[in-house]
Amino acid sequence: MTNRKPNKLLLAVQAALLASQALPALAQEADQNEVEVVEVKGFRGSVQKSLNIKRLSSTIVDAISAEDIGKFPDQTVADAMSRITGVQVEKTDGESDKVSIRGTAPHLNLTLLNGQNVASATASTSILTPSRGFNYSLLPAEVVETLEVHKSAQAKVDEGSIGGTVIVKTRKPLSSDSNYLVLSARDGYQQSSGEHSPLLSGFYSWKNEDSNFGLNVGAVYKDNSIRRDRLNTAGFVPAQIDGKDLYAPSEVRASRYESDKDLNTLTATFEYAASDALKLTFNNLYSSVDVSNKQVANGAYVVGSVNDIINSQLVGDTIVSGQVPGNEADANWAKEVLYSAGSHDGSYDTRVHDLQLEYRGDNFTWTAQLGQTKAEGEIQDDQVEFQSSALVGFDLSGGQIHYDLPDDLTPQGYTGLYTHRNLISNTQKETYLQTDLNWMLDSDWLKSVDVGLKYRDHNKTSGLYKVVWHPNDVGAMTLADFTDGKLMDDFMGEGRQQSDLYQFRYASWDEWTASTKPLREYDHMQYGFDLTEKVTNAYVQGNFAFDKLSGNIGVRYARTEQRSEGVDFYMKYTWDPASWTWVPVIVDRDYTDVLPSLNLNYQLQDDVILRFAASKVMSRPDYDLLTSRRGYRLSAWSNPKNPGFQGNPNLEPYRATQYDLSAEYYFTKSSILSLAFFYKDISTYIDEQYFPEMLPDDEGNVQEYNLKTPVNSDGGVNQGIEVNIQHDFNNGFGVLANYTYADADMDEEGKELPNNSKDTYNATVYYEKHDLSVRLSYNYRGSYYAGVVGDLRWYQDGYGQFDANISYNLNDNVTLLLQGVNLSDSKQEANVGDDSRPYFVNHYGRRLFAGVQMKF
Repeated sequence: MTNRKPNKLLLAVQAALLASQALPALAQEADQNEVEVVEVKGFRGSVQKSLNIKRLSSTIVDAISAEDIGKFPDQTVADAMSRITGVQVEKTDGESDKVSIRGTAPHLNLTLLNGQNVASATASTSILTPSRGFNYSLLPAEVVETLEVHKSAQAKVDEGSIGGTVIVKTRKPLSSDSNYLVLSARDGYQQSSGEHSPLLSGFYSWKNEDSNFGLNVGAVYKDNSIRRDRLNTAGFVPAQIDGKDLYAPSEVRASRYESDKDLNTLTATFEYAASDALKLTFNNLYSSVDVSNKQVANGAYVVGSVNDIINSQLVGDTIVSGQVPGNEADANWAKEVLYSAGSHDGSYDTRVHDLQLEYRGDNFTWTAQLGQTKAEGEIQDDQVEFQSSALVGFDLSGGQIHYDLPDDLTPQGYTGLYTHRNLISNTQKETYLQTDLNWMLDSDWLKSVDVGLKYRDHNKTSGLYKVVWHPNDVGAMTLADFTDGKLMDDFMGEGRQQSDLYQFRYASWDEWTASTKPLREYDHMQYGFDLTEKVTNAYVQGNFAFDKLSGNIGVRYARTEQRSEGVDFYMKYTWDPASWTWVPVIVDRDYTDVLPSLNLNYQLQDDVILRFAASKVMSRPDYDLLTSRRGYRLSAWSNPKNPGFQGNPNLEPYRATQYDLSAEYYFTKSSILSLAFFYKDISTYIDEQYFPEMLPDDEGNVQEYNLKTPVNSDGGVNQGIEVNIQHDFNNGFGVLANYTYADADMDEEGKELPNNSKDTYNATVYYEKHDLSVRLSYNYRGSYYAGVVGDLRWYQDGYGQFDANISYNLNDNVTLLLQGVNLSDSKQEANVGDDSRPYFVNHYGRRLFAGVQMKF
C-alpha cells in the first residue's frame, strides 16, 4: 500500500505535463479558426461563463452556470456538482442529495444560498441522527443561476467548513431580460418500477421600463417515484464455533423499497433600485415535500442463534455459509425467519426570507442583510414484524448474498412479533443580521478593505412519540391477515420473483392499528433534544493588487454560545416506560475561533494563473453529538454488556489548517488545463468510543455500564491533487474531464477519515452545433469508509454510472429534451471490512426523462 501513493501522484503529474505539451497546438489551431467574434450560447457558452468565473475569482473556485445545470443530465444541484473536480456526492433514493468536498464528510462542508444558511428538515427516520449536512434534494436545479464551490477560505465568507463552501446564487430581475418566460415539462420513467413521474417548472422575470423595479417568480413541481431492491446482511456479529471466535452475518435478507416524493418549490425575488446608489433586494423561497415510503423485507434471522450455526464454511474468521436450526423454545430472540413491513409517511418544508439593502457611495459599498430561514419536518413511521421458526440456510460465498427458507413455509406460518409507530418531529430555525462595508482605497497596492459584523441565532430540535402494539397481547395475528400470498417480481431488475418476499396490504394494516388498542404509548425522551447556537462574527479583509500579484488577506472572529437541553435517563430491564427514570439536563458553554486566511494569485502569463492559499478553518460537530442526553440499561445479552450512550455538549469543533497550490492554463476562452495540490492538517477530529462508567440502577446499586460517547480525538492529514481539463475543439465537439486523488493519514493508528474516496473522476464528451446538443457523461467515486455497524467498520464500494443528454431546438422558442440517468444500470454495493463480508447491494435501475422546454 505504501508504494502506491506516490505512484498515483507521479502518474497524474506526468499526465498533466504531457497534456500541457500537446494542448498549445490545439489552442493555436482553435485560435486560427476564430475568424470572427461570435457570441457562444447553449452549453458551450455556459462552459465559457463558468471558466470566466473561475479565472476572475480571487480564491480557488470552481463554478457551474445556469446553462450547465439546465443542460446537464442532472435532476438536482448535487447531481450537477458531481461534475466538479474534487466533489463527491452521496445518493439517497437514487438521487444525489449530499456532497463531500475533497474527502470531507457532508456535514463538514457549508452550503449558502445567496450568501446565507438554509434551514433543512427531513421526513425520514434518519432525523434520529440529525446532521448539519445540507439536503440538496429540496433545491431544484431550475431555480439556480450560478453555483460556486470555494475550496479556499476568505475572511468575508461564513465559517463552518473544513472541506469547501458552496455558494448558490439565484437569478435577479434587474439583471435579466424583461418579460422573460421559461416553461418546462418532463416525464421521468424508472425502468425497474415501470413508474412515470412528471416534472414541471416555470420561471418568469419582469422589470419596468426604467429598469429600477423588477420581480421574478419560479415554480417547480417534481414527482420522484423510485423503487430500490436490496440484498443485505445487516452487518456482522461475534460468533463462536468449537471455541473459535468468529463473525457471522446478523441477518441475510431481501427487501423492496418504494418511495414517492412530491416536491413543490416556489421562489420570488423583488428588486428595487431607489436611485443609482440605493438598491433593495428581497429573496424568498418556499419548498415543501410530501413523502410516502413503503418497504417489505424477508429472510434468515441469524443473530438469535449465531452460536448454533451448523454445516458452516469459513473464510478467515468469517462464517460465509451455514444453516441455522429452528429453536421454538428460545423466547428471548426473534425466530430464524423474519418478515417485516414498514411505511414512512410525512412531509417537510423550508422557508427563506432575506432582505438586503445595498448603498454605493463614491468610494464605498455598504450592505445590510436581515433574514430568517425555518424548516419543519414530521413523519409517521410504522413497522410490523412477523416470525417463524424453521431451519434456514445462507451463503455469502464470493461476496454474493443468498438465503434459503423452507419450501413449505406459507404466510400462515408467520406469527406476529412486534409492532410500533414512531411520530417524529424536527425543526430548524435561524435568524440573522449582517452588515458589510467595502471601502475602495487610492493606493498603489491595497485596493480595498472589507469589514463586517454578523449575528445569527440558530436552533435545532427533534422529538419522538412512540406507540407500541404487541400481537401476543391482542390475540393471534399472522402474515396471512395482511397478504394474499403474491410475491415481489422482477427482483433486482432480473425478471424473477424473490422467495417469500410477499406483497403487503398496507390498507389492512391501517385498519388493524385503528381498531386495536396499543400496549403503550409515550413521549420517548431518549430521542428528543433542543440545541441552540448563537454565533457572533466579525471580520476584516484587505484586497490587494500589485503588478502581476493580487489576492486578499484577512481574519475572521467567531464566538459560539451553545445551549444543549436533553435528559439523563435509566431504562430498567423492561420495555415499560413507566419504570424508566428521566432527569432533565441543560449544559451551557461557549468557545471562540480566530481564523486567518490568505489568497495569492500570480499572473504568470496572460493565460496562466498561479494560486496559493492558506487558512485556518473550523466546522461545528453534528447536532446529535452535542446533545446533553444520556441513556443506559441493564442487559444480559447485548454486546457490549450493559450498553448505553451519551452526547457530549463540550465537544470542540473540527479544526484544520489548510494550504492550496494550483496552476491554471486557459489556452482558449472555453478551455483549461489545471493542476491543484491541497493539504489539510486536521488538528482534531470526532470519534465515538465506549467508556465504562459506574452508575446506579433503579434500586440504588452501582453497576458498570458501557457508554458510547463522542470524543475529540487526534486529527490527521488529508492531502491530494486535482487535475482538470476542458477543451472546446471549435467544431462542435468538446470534452470536460477531471481526476482527484485524496489521501488521508490519521494520526491515531487504525483510524480512517470517513467519506474519503481516494479516487474520483468524471468525464463528459459533448457535441453541440446548430440546433443539436448531445452529451455523454461518466462519473466515478472510489470506495470509502462510511461508518461502523456493530463493532466493525463498513465501506461503500466504488461506484460509477453513465448519463446522457440530448436536446434539439425546433426553433428559437422550443427545445426537445431527452435524458438518461444511470444508463449503465450500476448497483450500489458495500462490505464490512472485506469482500467476504458483503453488507448490501442496492439496485435502482435506469431512469429516462423526455420533455420539452419553451422560452419566450
